[in-house]
Amino acid sequence: MAIDIKISSDNTRQILNELEQKCQAALEACGQQAVSHAKQNITAASRVDTGALRNSMNHKVDSGAKVCYVGTNQSYAIYNEYGTGIYAEGGKGRKTPWRYVDAKGEGHWTRGMKPIHFLKNAIQDHADEYKAIIEEQLKK
Repeated sequence: MAIDIKISSDNTRQILNELEQKCQAALEACGQQAVSHAKQNITAASRVDTGALRNSMNHKVDSGAKVCYVGTNQSYAIYNEYGTGIYAEGGKGRKTPWRYVDAKGEGHWTRGMKPIHFLKNAIQDHADEYKAIIEEQLKK
């Protein structure tokens, strides 16, 4: 006994487009959440002076590469992330104290600043949350 199967239409393109939209939505949701966590990390570490670093946190989804970038355009962010002086990650910082003058014109001596890894922790500490966001978006 033979079974005759006839395919009348191909919905492959429609299915792939819907999957693409769901992936885009998942990356966007993960990016927004990661920015929120990074801002919380900056605040929790008491690294808020003017708020410029915290307020500059952003994300960008590259739909072609299926990736989401989270970061900031503030040039000094790297010093908060990796530390400076004797606290610099990997021992690459300056080993001797130095003096600097703050915005108020007051001089200070320092040996450096401890890293807070506000970006790294925003991603690594919440991996399960991002996985759940992706799963939820793909189920919709």
